[in-house]
Amino acid sequence: MFKKNAKPRVIGIILEEIGTDFSKELIQGVVDAVTDDRSVRLIVLAGKYLNPEIDSANMLAYKAVYNSIFRLDEICDIDGLIIHLGSMSTRKKKVIKTGYSEKFQRIPKVFIASDIEGETVVNYDNESGIREAVESLVNVNNLTNLCMLGGRDDNIDARARKQIFIRCLQENGVSFFDRNYESTDMSENCVDEALRLLERNPEVQAVFCVNDSVARGLYEAMGQKGLVPGRDILVFGFDNTRMAGEMKPPLTSIGADSCTLGQKALEVLLAKLDGKKPYSAFVPTRLYGRESMNYDMYDYTTMEMLNVNPSFIYRMFDDCFYRYHTSRLRREDVDLRRLYFEFIFRMLQSMKHRYMGPEEFHSLGKMIDVFFEKGAMEYTDAIKLVKCIEKLQAAMNSQPRSPAANIRINRLFQRMKDRAIYSLSVQKTVEHDLHYENVRMMHDFMVMSSTYGIHGDQKPDIVCRNIDKLGLTHAILYLFEKPVKYDLTSRLIFPENIKLKCILRDNELYLLPKERQQCLIKEMFTRNEFSLKCKGYAAFPVFYEDVLYGVVMCGLVNNICDRGEYIAIQLGRAIYLERLRDSDRNNDNYPIST
Repeated sequence: MFKKNAKPRVIGIILEEIGTDFSKELIQGVVDAVTDDRSVRLIVLAGKYLNPEIDSANMLAYKAVYNSIFRLDEICDIDGLIIHLGSMSTRKKKVIKTGYSEKFQRIPKVFIASDIEGETVVNYDNESGIREAVESLVNVNNLTNLCMLGGRDDNIDARARKQIFIRCLQENGVSFFDRNYESTDMSENCVDEALRLLERNPEVQAVFCVNDSVARGLYEAMGQKGLVPGRDILVFGFDNTRMAGEMKPPLTSIGADSCTLGQKALEVLLAKLDGKKPYSAFVPTRLYGRESMNYDMYDYTTMEMLNVNPSFIYRMFDDCFYRYHTSRLRREDVDLRRLYFEFIFRMLQSMKHRYMGPEEFHSLGKMIDVFFEKGAMEYTDAIKLVKCIEKLQAAMNSQPRSPAANIRINRLFQRMKDRAIYSLSVQKTVEHDLHYENVRMMHDFMVMSSTYGIHGDQKPDIVCRNIDKLGLTHAILYLFEKPVKYDLTSRLIFPENIKLKCILRDNELYLLPKERQQCLIKEMFTRNEFSLKCKGYAAFPVFYEDVLYGVVMCGLVNNICDRGEYIAIQLGRAIYLERLRDSDRNNDNYPIST
């Protein structure tokens, strides 16, 4: 049991990149698994994958400095680590085993999508979802010409998914040849590879993409050839990210079934921290059908609907609002699953009894409104929901029932569609307004953090005093007493101390007095200034060119995974320019400290 006044356990999440759809889903899964008592504090440390074959020299240098953030997982006080190495898996194995500090080696760790011998790992059960897809394609759709856009040989999941796909095809009597496969870098920048695959296989009927990002590249390649996913070629991916439901047409994808990778990883890690015997785990997967490859996990039988079977209604909810069961609900949240059951059950009962009065119609309409007002569309794809409603309507309208009852029930189904569309439009409007608000606030920050003729004592800590203009809700800015120059030829050495300059809590800015700023760098993640309203923070290095100024900790809210790096870049530029001006005024060629 976590004591109210006890310090939270600091859990680090080490990632190759923070802005990929996979990383964002992984972080959200861990966040959802954190209980509301805040016994856990999440700290995300994400770097950059260096690819000398693609990256320019300038980009490689930028990424090298950016990756200095990984030094913090060695020197800062962290109770446990969740690590996803991605493309760095192969080259990092030896480093993890032998190259890190003794302190890092002692920290309990859980690796995601990894095969590092002797370590605790949480992996997808790749086979269950792939087998489900192959058996549907071969045995239901009678397809025999299947291809795969795979990944790199240094990626454990890419290797496993290729082997499982080929094995499942062979077990179902379908041959697979070298011409049916093309490797990619596992990003959406794989249009050329997709075109090569299509040109070698003009009669291809279905393509398995190693992940959802690769499927985007395939979509673009198919578009260049005038082909439509789901009509000319069936397509399915892996990871079932939110991007899959937003693609046009929506992408069928394999994803986690009972829990997410992030949720399982935190569960396993906390068990290790509690002294329980370490164990590795597999997360079961299933196929989520959409328009790129029609597939229904459950049959919506008319008989079950007419019998008003409760298990049928719950099964329908779980299939349609598939993200709901992996989300952690707060005590004050409305139980959307129960609410959905209530109004669908009463609608089907009215259909069964061939009567729905005006009072019942009005009551059910209000329940539907509440259902969508409380965020139901966060847990589904719009097209999937519409198809579900239309199946129910078609089954109902095919029966010889009371016209009056049917009219009211059909109006309620239409109300569900209207509320879904309205909820999505509100969401898009909010996202649009937030984007432009962030642009406006960044403009204000760049203006206000420049002196424009204000000198001396009139402008103390001008960057810190305007950090609330960056559109952050929760943030902490740490700056080194003296900037640290990065040397590409030697291991970066951070100083023992760092200064906590300012804090943002619920958009309120607090500047710390000098006597409270000094902090051991190893204690950066354990100080009590972190907001209790925020489950976790992402750390971004603040630097300009090869000079590191510090670290900005941004709360894991408001699409910070997409915006955090840009914010850190602007902070670094603002600090550099201000110190450059001070340097010029003092005839000093090197940026002075804050």
